Amino acid sequence: MIGRYYRRRTERRRAKREGLEFDTTPIADLSFNLLIFFIVTASFILRQGVFLSLPSSSAGVVRVDEKRIVDITPDNEAFMLGGERLGRDETIAVLKKKKAEDDEVIAVIHMNRGVRYERLVDALSVARESKILKISLKDTMGFD
Repeated sequence: MIGRYYRRRTERRRAKREGLEFDTTPIADLSFNLLIFFIVTASFILRQGVFLSLPSSSAGVVRVDEKRIVDITPDNEAFMLGGERLGRDETIAVLKKKKAEDDEVIAVIHMNRGVRYERLVDALSVARESKILKISLKDTMGFD
């Protein structure tokens, strides 16, 4: 009699275990919804930066009137422009004035040794904010 009781009890446990299933459909639906959401929202992120059009290797020499050239030399705190040391806002104001005088103005950025790289990016940003479209980089560091 005790044997029957234990057999019935174990049979009931087996029946309960076999009847339990984990439904993965809601988890799969949630995963796909999250995947679609991140793909759609990632496409709305705009990349900002300074885009340069570099000359080809077959480009020739370009002659430019020196009146159109504006030399910008960034240092670690400010910008040297026409022999004057100017802050960022002052530099933008001067460059906007030059741009208003001559639409074909060219900014030549001179980088010296010991100046942080971020100052070059800042100089490019200043030229962009001033609406100057033609920018040239001059190697004054003495690299080979």
